[in-house]
Amino acid sequence: MSDLLNIGRAALQANSRALEVVGSNVANAQNPDYVRRSLNIGDTTISGLTNPLYGNYTGTGSVAVNGITRSSDQFLEAATRQTGANRVRGEVMVQWLNQGEIALSNNNAGVGEQLTQLFGTAEELAAIPFEPALRNQFVGDVEASVQRFNQTASNLSTTIGLINGAASQETTKLNAALNELATVNDKLRPTKPGTGQHTVLLDRRDAALTVITEQLDVQINFGNNGTADISRNGTNLVMFNAVSSVSFIANPNNSFDIEIGGTVQAPPSDGSLGGLHRAQSSLVTIANDIDSLAVQFANEINGWQANGRTDAGAPGAPLVTHSGTAGSISMTGLSANDLALASPAGSANGNILAFVDLRTAGGSEQNYETIVLGQAQNLLSARSESDAAAAFDRATREARDNISNVDLDREAADLIRLQQSYEASARIIQVARETIQSILAIV
Repeated sequence: MSDLLNIGRAALQANSRALEVVGSNVANAQNPDYVRRSLNIGDTTISGLTNPLYGNYTGTGSVAVNGITRSSDQFLEAATRQTGANRVRGEVMVQWLNQGEIALSNNNAGVGEQLTQLFGTAEELAAIPFEPALRNQFVGDVEASVQRFNQTASNLSTTIGLINGAASQETTKLNAALNELATVNDKLRPTKPGTGQHTVLLDRRDAALTVITEQLDVQINFGNNGTADISRNGTNLVMFNAVSSVSFIANPNNSFDIEIGGTVQAPPSDGSLGGLHRAQSSLVTIANDIDSLAVQFANEINGWQANGRTDAGAPGAPLVTHSGTAGSISMTGLSANDLALASPAGSANGNILAFVDLRTAGGSEQNYETIVLGQAQNLLSARSESDAAAAFDRATREARDNISNVDLDREAADLIRLQQSYEASARIIQVARETIQSILAIV
């Protein structure tokens, strides 16, 4: 009869623990870092000697709680971390390349539009070379073109600088996650597997790993009792509870590097830092192209001016000056009367008629269009890459969530089942009690 009481008591305890686990699942149904738990229940083995002449008796007794199990698949978790890193990289690239396109177009008032207007004014001036208003407009268009180069260079420089700021913030976030993982590792090693505390620590570990992999491409090695070590290209970032912080380094050439333990690492290829690095490299190339284009524009304008003659018959002086960059190009201060519109042969509009010859396939106007089209193609490719990565990530997460996420319908069914089981266990104890009372009443 005492065995019956023990069986009922053990069943009550197991059902009580199971109800706690279900309650925890329901309470954390909206927690993205929570992995569904279930109670692992087994049986206790009993043995005894019924008679010295016979062998030992072995059988099953009451239920026993073996521990709490997380509904997690390590392969799906690894796949989700990889697809998540690809998705974040694509999203970041699209975000910053789009900013680069805005900087290049200068809010739809870019260099290309102004160069087109300059050539249009030159055609009007060729028809009436002595018209003061058209002369002033031509000089004004040259100056506006210079200002567009200045503004575009400033816009791109600002965007590249903002990328550096974003990369620095992501590095800070990465280091915080590395420190969190080291703290979790330190607590995981002495914690008994299957306990509630152990499962909570595993949730924290996986959340830290998600943040880390969404920042930087790293390698993960799982150790004893659920600990995780992080390395990159053979360099350790987390070794149990020891952390090597990642440092952000802004370079003078408008790029950034990351360092681990004072050693410069290979450029990031995945995660937010990978997306930032690729976007910045693309925008730095565009900024260099704009610098070259500004120099070409200055040389074209000054070369055209030098080939003509002013109203006084003097060779044309330079209209613009520069020191090799789009940000440095500026007007020399010449007035409309200093324009060299005439040809050396004396034709009043001979040189301004030749201005249209600058409008060639290799001219500054067409070269700017080439830069814009290249940037548009880069952005289109980044969007396609991002969309593909996002779709793949959704599919992988759906497969993982089917295992790991809390299904409230399932938890409700478990609550009903466990309630009935709890009542049955209580009934066992009640029957045992009534039986004992009946025996005692007979005696």
